[in-house]
Amino acid sequence: MSRKRIIYPAAAVIVLVAALAIWLIRAHATLYAADPKAVVTTPVSKTDNAQPAGAVAPATAGTPPQLALPNESDFRVMTESSSLKLWVNDKTGHFKVEHKQTGQVWRSYPDPEQWAHETIAGNWRNNLLSPIMVEYIDVSNSKSQAKTISWLEDKGALEGFQATADGFKATYSFTGTQFKIPVQIRLQGDYVETVIHDPGIQEGKLSLLNIKLFPMFGARAYTENEEGYLLVPDGPGALIRFKPNLTNDKSFYRANVYGTDTAFFNEQTDRNPMRLPVFGLKSGPQAFVGVMTAGEEYAKLFAAPGGAFGQYNWVTPEWQYRTKYFQSTSKKTETGFFTYSKERFNVPERKTRYYLLDQGKNDYVAMADKYRIYLTKEKGMKPLQPKSGEVPFYLDIIGADIKKGLMWDKYLQGTTTTEAKEIVGNLLTRGIKNVTVQYAGWQDGGYSSYGGLFPVDSRLGGNEGMKQFIDYAHSENIPVYLTANYTLNNTGSDGFWPIFDGMRDLSGTVLEFENHANREMTTLVSPKLSTETATKDLSAYQALGADGIYFNEGIGQFLNSDYNTRYLAGRSEVLNSQRELLQKTRETLGGVSVENANAYAIDEVKHIHRLPDTYSYDIFVDDQVPFAQIALHGLITYSSEWSNQREQYQNEFLRSIEFGSYPSYIFTAAGSGSMKGAYSIWYYSMNYRSWLDKAAEEYARFNEALGDVQAQFITGHRTLAPKVKETVYEGGKTIIVNYNDQEYSDGRIRVPAQDFIVLKGGLKT
Repeated sequence: MSRKRIIYPAAAVIVLVAALAIWLIRAHATLYAADPKAVVTTPVSKTDNAQPAGAVAPATAGTPPQLALPNESDFRVMTESSSLKLWVNDKTGHFKVEHKQTGQVWRSYPDPEQWAHETIAGNWRNNLLSPIMVEYIDVSNSKSQAKTISWLEDKGALEGFQATADGFKATYSFTGTQFKIPVQIRLQGDYVETVIHDPGIQEGKLSLLNIKLFPMFGARAYTENEEGYLLVPDGPGALIRFKPNLTNDKSFYRANVYGTDTAFFNEQTDRNPMRLPVFGLKSGPQAFVGVMTAGEEYAKLFAAPGGAFGQYNWVTPEWQYRTKYFQSTSKKTETGFFTYSKERFNVPERKTRYYLLDQGKNDYVAMADKYRIYLTKEKGMKPLQPKSGEVPFYLDIIGADIKKGLMWDKYLQGTTTTEAKEIVGNLLTRGIKNVTVQYAGWQDGGYSSYGGLFPVDSRLGGNEGMKQFIDYAHSENIPVYLTANYTLNNTGSDGFWPIFDGMRDLSGTVLEFENHANREMTTLVSPKLSTETATKDLSAYQALGADGIYFNEGIGQFLNSDYNTRYLAGRSEVLNSQRELLQKTRETLGGVSVENANAYAIDEVKHIHRLPDTYSYDIFVDDQVPFAQIALHGLITYSSEWSNQREQYQNEFLRSIEFGSYPSYIFTAAGSGSMKGAYSIWYYSMNYRSWLDKAAEEYARFNEALGDVQAQFITGHRTLAPKVKETVYEGGKTIIVNYNDQEYSDGRIRVPAQDFIVLKGGLKT
């Protein structure tokens, strides 16, 4: 009997607990709907449904989210701009943005209409559903491997949800791994902005490696008869088109913003570094362009074509907090192992703006146009004021270089200051008027002698000879920039000691640069010391009458951390020191140019030299487009590869015309074979006499195409037929380039083979 009294109450408790569990499941079933079909929601007025700024929702730590899409009916309007409406789910932090005029919707989660067809399983299925995912490692365990986990899979909680005047803020709490990530969403004008507040990040025993915040924003799977693509800033720009993944290809794009950090990864590759913190996604009639506006120096861009991680095509910043590096165990750094940095990279905020494009103006040209507007409004860039109606002609003159000898290096003279006058004079007599000179290899010892640049080598004419050349150039209204590299030092000048002043990686090893041509190793200068040295030299440039400095192979182009305790600096500090130098140079001398500049340098320079016009040829990339050139034309001048160093001469000439690039040549007065074996300037065919007629002929063609549109923005670009491209400028002027070996005709126009035509009034329909 007593036994029955024990059993019956226990059974009753079990029944009650089961009933309570069922009630809880039903009560919270509206938090997520399992793979729902699209739900059409009725718009709710802001005044009826918006949460007042400052209102704090209770934390949901006790109700871990289910692994499914958010329920569309749980979203409510949080705020509005003139054109957009922000809808928010305050239980998950997921949001969607509605275009008030067209009704288009961009979601921070997978499109419900397509989710039913998603086949990916396991962790990555959960990752795609989650508003945030992190990669982490246990640094206390030497055998630990990096792992990725999503907020949903980690039974996350959304803490401290609070409405703000322009959106909301909340903290994503990862219950298992104990990470806490404070974020904020802001709606402004034509964009929505996501923010991670680094100072508020909390870690438990595990170490954060990177964060992907709202990685599925705007994501879309391939749909037949609907054009879609991802835009990545590889070279001039590259499109990864939406298409069926018939080969089960798992390739994806992942690149460091502003290139690799040599303090962690000191290996040269042939890939184009990522210069612009920009990306985009187009799906049918809607599209966005994303711009990383703060903290991007510690970011990568991650782009996944359909089939790589699920059927969706998506692109997102991957915010870096620690990075893998090679820990050397030998003096020659040939042996060692990979590990992760212990200290976390911190910046005040990490921001991404998603500019939502209008229907009907949503291709890569519209993306570039929006980025151009960002550069003018946020970075203060002004429309270009052309010097004349003729296009600029960029002339690199090589003074000298050296090559290895049996006992000592041999000096290879290329162009004295007197000969430089002759080169310029010959160009002028052939009708090439708007010249800008960039004089390289002028320092003692020539181009490959780094450190202690002044005075000008006496064998070229010394300081006095350079002054006379610059005075002559000024009499012809020609500016002269002196080319300089402050990133390397192999002379010991400027008081440089590699052991004290060399850049060091995280393990404390002094880093060296390997010359591709001769495998010679040269010490890298601590970045802060390089900018300090360049700043001190400004008065010497000014004394010569130079109009500016052309920084190549370094400042404005490479961004590295430094673990030399004398000059300790992270990427953010180096970025700021480079910007300060560029600004000081422009203020002191009047101008500054940079080779293949990073975005943080663009608003400080007058010219970008050797801007890439080809991509890295990844197998998953479908098309190359002039995204960078469309964004920059009319704001700043830029040139591509030197005309006399082209590999495919006519094709690369036509690409310059298509991309709106200006002509550039690299010349010496010495014979073409005179620089053979040089450490750095080993290029062939540099003797100016061999190129005068061709340069004059090309200059006339450049003027025909670009002379009267120097200050105009590019407003259109498309493919008319295979290897036939159209570029349109503000005033309607249209250039059609035919790369084919046969004439192109569509019944309205005829474009000769391997040539271009100019249509003043545009292509008639």
